[in-house]
Amino acid sequence: MKITHKGSTIFYTDQGKGAPIILLHGFLENSTMWDTLLPFLTKNYRVICIDLLGHGKSDCLGYIHTMQDFAESIHTVMAALQLTDSTIIGHSMGGYVGIAFAKAYPEKVNSLCLLNSTPEADSTERKQIRLRANQMAKTQFEQLVRMSFIHLFDPASKEIYHDAIAEALAQALQTPTQGYIASNEGMRLREDSTLFWKNASFKRGMILGESDWIVNAEDQKEKFAPYLEYFSIIKGGHMSHISNSHIMIQEIVNFLE
Repeated sequence: MKITHKGSTIFYTDQGKGAPIILLHGFLENSTMWDTLLPFLTKNYRVICIDLLGHGKSDCLGYIHTMQDFAESIHTVMAALQLTDSTIIGHSMGGYVGIAFAKAYPEKVNSLCLLNSTPEADSTERKQIRLRANQMAKTQFEQLVRMSFIHLFDPASKEIYHDAIAEALAQALQTPTQGYIASNEGMRLREDSTLFWKNASFKRGMILGESDWIVNAEDQKEKFAPYLEYFSIIKGGHMSHISNSHIMIQEIVNFLE
């Protein structure tokens, strides 16, 4: 299904019946990343998967997609579906978007789960990496995506999940250069939400990978686990939906229950 938001097309799917859940994919992903999870959720829930701005079948909105821009697009979809509230599950960048949405529309969030994600802002080093990547994307986009994507997996995972990784990479390469740059810049500019996450009144959860080099699970456990209703560290790295999908699915179901 498609809807227009500020002149741009937003694509989403709407399946199942019950309490609504919105699934938000990560950077260089799209709503198909949730395909293995959907059968386990649509039995009991109404599940909305959204292609975020500049990803999948959704258009770019401009040359910087702030987390607030993403959040507003989510709100437009919810309004079209007449949803007054929802549970949100966000992978990586999708978690950043979920946080931004919850800050802007707290009354519309029943619960929020960050999958391989964090409420913290980028470190200074990470911000510099994003700046360099955006410059490289202008002339060497495919090389950049291939290089950054494959580094998300350890050698063992690359061999075991070769086909799934190849498919995910193919999806990533379909991301328009504008979408890459706009989203990467938005992540670089996002504000720190540590205090908000610790004090939010809705149900909160984090599911992290023990070998994730982007989001350090043990560091996040020390900082946030005491404040949350649900916290879990599972085997695998940043792409839990590929390298440990069975356990990831069980953890999400546990969070929802």
